[in-house]
Amino acid sequence: MVDLLWFVLTLILLAAETVVLVLLLVLRWKTPRTDTRETRTEYLQPNYNEVAGFRLAAYPDNEIIIPQRCWLIESEVAELDFVIVPGRAMSLRVARSGTMREPTNLTVNGYERTEEYEIDGLTVTQKQNTGRYTSISWTRDGFDYILYSQKPEMNMVSGLAVPFITNTRAEET
Repeated sequence: MVDLLWFVLTLILLAAETVVLVLLLVLRWKTPRTDTRETRTEYLQPNYNEVAGFRLAAYPDNEIIIPQRCWLIESEVAELDFVIVPGRAMSLRVARSGTMREPTNLTVNGYERTEEYEIDGLTVTQKQNTGRYTSISWTRDGFDYILYSQKPEMNMVSGLAVPFITNTRAEET
C-alpha cells in the first residue's frame, strides 16, 4: 500500500513538472539579456529612412573632422564614427528623443565630473573621466545627440563640441 502511494505521488510530481515545462515553452519564457552587445548594421550614407525613418541631414566633414563609418544600432540609433586629425577618433550617436542608447562602456563606472553649459542656445551636458571617456549630449528638434570619445586628448571633445553641435542636424524622412 505504501509503495502504491509513493508511485502515485511520483506520477503527480512528474505531471506537474511536465505542465510547468509546457507552459514555459508555450509562453516563451525569456530570461533578461545579460550581454551588452549591440546589433549594428553598417550603411554607406547616414540615411536610415527605410528602417528608422530619419536621416542625418548635416554633420561636420572637413580636413580635421573626417566621417569614417555609418551605423544603425538596434534599428533606432544612428552612429557615425569620425577620424579627428591627427589620429584620434570620436563617435556621434543620434536618436529620436527618449530612445537614445548611451554606449555601455561609457556608463559602466560612472563619471568623475558632469557639467552643463550653453552652445548655440542649447543646454549641453558634458560628462568625463579624466584621461578616459568623455561625452557631450544635447537635444535639438526632437532628436537626442551624444558625441563621445573613448581615448580623448586633453580638451579634444570640448574643443570640437561647437562644430558638432552647430553643424549636426537629423530630420524625419
